[in-house]
Amino acid sequence: MDKLPDNPKSGPTTVVIVDDSPFFRYQLGTRLNRRGWRIAASLTSGEEAVQKIPDINPQLVLMDVVMPGIDGMETVRKLRKTWSGPIVMMSAHSDQGIRNTWKALDAGANDFVAKPGAGEDVDHMIDQIVERLKSVGRRPTLVRDEPAEASLEVGTAGIRLLVIGASTGGPKALSYLFQTMGKQRPAIPVLVVQHMPGNFTRSFAERLAGLLGSPVIEAPPDGSSIPLQSAPVVVAAGGLHLRVTAHACWAEPGERRHGVIPSVDVTLFDAVEAFGGQMASVILTGMGEDGAEGVHQLKQRGGTVVVESRDTALVWGMPGTVAKNGDADAIWPLDRISGWVKKVVTHG
Repeated sequence: MDKLPDNPKSGPTTVVIVDDSPFFRYQLGTRLNRRGWRIAASLTSGEEAVQKIPDINPQLVLMDVVMPGIDGMETVRKLRKTWSGPIVMMSAHSDQGIRNTWKALDAGANDFVAKPGAGEDVDHMIDQIVERLKSVGRRPTLVRDEPAEASLEVGTAGIRLLVIGASTGGPKALSYLFQTMGKQRPAIPVLVVQHMPGNFTRSFAERLAGLLGSPVIEAPPDGSSIPLQSAPVVVAAGGLHLRVTAHACWAEPGERRHGVIPSVDVTLFDAVEAFGGQMASVILTGMGEDGAEGVHQLKQRGGTVVVESRDTALVWGMPGTVAKNGDADAIWPLDRISGWVKKVVTHG
């Protein structure tokens, strides 16, 4: 897995923390200091952030989503008028916090991490921040100049199932993909495996449904089976694997794979067994190599594999591994993937 050293050789990483809780700012700042990072400022409000961050110009901003006064979403929107550096949102597990996280990403934040839940240590969140710092330093463009529908030379005939895998940067990429898919109900089942905490995936499915204009459901955490004959669009539940047969899919507990659950590989292993080469997989931005073994099996069975290119991927870990293994039929920027996926889900 691509992972930034805790103490970068280029010198201390400068961070601004924006959070209305004095205790949480102290707790987070103390732990970041222990890792050799420098807290350039510890701010209490969005108003302070908008005023001070452009002058401080830190290497990273860690911002709470829900704050009194102007909240995280509005703060990001205002800040993006004067400053373009990396912003990672810190989201509580509350419904309001989760909903506002998606709005903050729309406003220009680069990524998010979940705040510690009950009984969780803040160091787990910091581990995720460390992993993200290298990636959020760049803000790739989702859309290029050429039309998304151009040169769709990878075939779509005979595809009966589409599995999409993503990790770091995935919420933004998937939102773009679903928004540009067209207001239609897909003609084939679409399964989405996004590395995401458990409390976030239901809200994320609702967000994708709003963008698509047709139902998108979280795989029920209770393990209830979802028939595939109705061509559902299903998001894997956080903290559970998405299992598949030729007729249904469901959420199931299991061991982490590549350190993550849900795992793209677990879903792909099942899907390839059930559908053989009559399916396709799209691997979007993400850290690590989850999905690479699954798409290798898919290629051996004659299936179709498309991965996101460096042009638009926030992190070229997952798609890059597939490409380096020689298992990609196409390595495309996100706008071109969008045109191909639209064709796949329209015609099956």
